[in-house]
Amino acid sequence: MIDLSVKKINKMIDEFSNSGKQPEKLLVGYKTYSRLMNDEKFAEKVVPSSDDPKLRTYKNLKIQLITEKHYFEVC
Repeated sequence: MIDLSVKKINKMIDEFSNSGKQPEKLLVGYKTYSRLMNDEKFAEKVVPSSDDPKLRTYKNLKIQLITEKHYFEVC
């Protein structure tokens, strides 16, 4: 199981940005996403897309759910 918090996610996004690349999306396992949505700090910043109700963003990064249970990656 991945031990993630909002601080760790923000740190991973910052590290990715500092490596010279612009992050575009977050790959998140479905159980990891469920656990993160129980965290108020994360859930408050998740915004549904006005175009497609299935799409969500966190800090203007698309959230893509994957079938792996416990997974998180900044792409």
